[in-house]
Amino acid sequence: MEAGKAYIVKKNIFKLSVGQILTLKRCGYQAYYGEHNYVFTDNENKSICIVLRDDVDEDMKIYHHLDEYFEKSDSV
Repeated sequence: MEAGKAYIVKKNIFKLSVGQILTLKRCGYQAYYGEHNYVFTDNENKSICIVLRDDVDEDMKIYHHLDEYFEKSDSV
């Protein structure tokens, strides 16, 4: 996933709903905490933060299959 690109939610995940269009503002990895961090904005310019932790099996399943949850959008 690339910062500055828009994505459509393909599967409900956390508080995100199918069909929602989000722009990825920042993403990164905090090695000390073992966290993959994503900051999105929605069409109302509200920030939505997602943290996936290395030590949580469900989070790692999501992290390794982000393409099942997000699809790049050409419309935004």
